[in-house]
Amino acid sequence: MFEHFSRLDFPMLIIVLVLVVIGLIMIYSASSFKAQSTYDDSHFFLKRHLVRLVLGLALMFLAMLIDYHIIQKFAPIIYLVAFIFLIYVLINPTDSLLKGTRRWTELFGVMFQPSEFSKYALIIFLSVFLSRKEQVLDNFVDGLLPALLLIGLIVVPVLIEPNLGTASLLVLISISLLIVAGARKQHLAIIAISTLGMITLFVRNITYQKKRLVMFISTLRGLEKPVWQVKQSLISLGNGGLFGTGLGNSKQKLHFLPQPFTDFIYSILGEELGFIGAFLVAFLFLLFFWRAIRIAKNAPDRAGMFLAFGIGITIFYYFLFNAGVAANLLPISGIPMPFISYGGSAFVMNLVAVGILLNISTQSKQHVNVIETRQRKRRVIV
Repeated sequence: MFEHFSRLDFPMLIIVLVLVVIGLIMIYSASSFKAQSTYDDSHFFLKRHLVRLVLGLALMFLAMLIDYHIIQKFAPIIYLVAFIFLIYVLINPTDSLLKGTRRWTELFGVMFQPSEFSKYALIIFLSVFLSRKEQVLDNFVDGLLPALLLIGLIVVPVLIEPNLGTASLLVLISISLLIVAGARKQHLAIIAISTLGMITLFVRNITYQKKRLVMFISTLRGLEKPVWQVKQSLISLGNGGLFGTGLGNSKQKLHFLPQPFTDFIYSILGEELGFIGAFLVAFLFLLFFWRAIRIAKNAPDRAGMFLAFGIGITIFYYFLFNAGVAANLLPISGIPMPFISYGGSAFVMNLVAVGILLNISTQSKQHVNVIETRQRKRRVIV
């Protein structure tokens, strides 16, 4: 076990732990007022988050110890379970309906969001599928079409929930993996146009999604003021200035900014820690992505490379989407910020994914070459 940890990508682990600590501090700061006014306990949300943190870290540690090849062997089962969960929340009439959407279900007594599990189930499955089909991926019928069908089986139920933000990210993540695997640009262009058309048709038939998109485009054109949440988010970021108002001194969290410790926690972070704090967090996510790419390049096989890249790009995309919404660069999507936002399913699943990423790092080509060199030297000595 000690040799296993000696091969670990410690910079990646440190980056994640720093982000988790920042998230812990910001969740308490951003949620304490609402927790006190609603539950008469300023630590209410912090205590719930700590439980999820302990669970997430325990599962991350476990994932670090499990050979990722074993996880990939069960990729079809993991994919099937994810698909079943997604269908279940759509047909279950009781516990999945929340705020007009069907995204949640109860698992072992706690609320669970299957789409957060399904995104990594899809990545695990695609990492195996693409490594086997890589040579024929330029053939639309034999290589790309089966991949698109597998992606669609996960994306479409998420879209129906409706969860446009997650569905859009799943498509973006999948296309990124297909690009890395060597799919033809012409085919990908057709996929991108078709997906855009499907999403446009979907948005036109979902009233609140259509309203969000129209309002966002209008604000970009200067025809309308931003919606309330975004307006308060921009005020929050503006209040922060360069150095921030100081931890705990946010004014927008006092019932002005909805979801100050979930979807818009980056706004509170920018207000209390200023541009410097917001930039530091962005820089840490950039470092995270760089380390993930490094792990992917040094993975011992193509399946490991696709898996590492998929996990890295997923977490980085989620950061970009969340920060983009806070800065009014993207329409409101309900996408949480990895490791920073308060949440259950997303937070725990991201830590599990990091555990898998760290396991891949312990089996990098560099470490394998070192071990093989040592073994050859021992044979020579004997």
